[in-house]
Amino acid sequence: MSSSFSRKKLSTLAADYGRLLRQILRQEQMLRGSFHQVYTRCGKDNCWCAKAKKGHPHTRLTWTEEGLMMTRKVRASERKVVLKLTDAYKQFCEQREELTALHQQIQERLDAYEKSVINRTRKSLGLLPQKPRLSAKNQSPLQTRRPRQI
Repeated sequence: MSSSFSRKKLSTLAADYGRLLRQILRQEQMLRGSFHQVYTRCGKDNCWCAKAKKGHPHTRLTWTEEGLMMTRKVRASERKVVLKLTDAYKQFCEQREELTALHQQIQERLDAYEKSVINRTRKSLGLLPQKPRLSAKNQSPLQTRRPRQI
């Protein structure tokens, strides 16, 4: 792979990385957790929920914090906002995974670029390793280390 191709690809990946990072940093509010509806019985003998399959509907936000499961009831007036904020967190997580994948691609392209530039530089200086020859008399001009004798 040529170094010019690697440079172009790296530039494209860097632009994508910057665009995605700017999108992530635009998020100023989000909530981590699971937003769902549950049904509970109130415990009163004469309430309708005592005889029903499901109890009273409630919406809750559940998340973990320092290894502990946290659950909070969400008021009806806050449901839309909480749903929007939990969706924003899910989107943040997806974008973060994309950013990690882009970072990995950049690392791989940088490795390829490094190899390409080093090989081109060695070639221009005549420092590329030569193919081994059959005769021991004709050795490569490159210095090789001999194993230490103990």
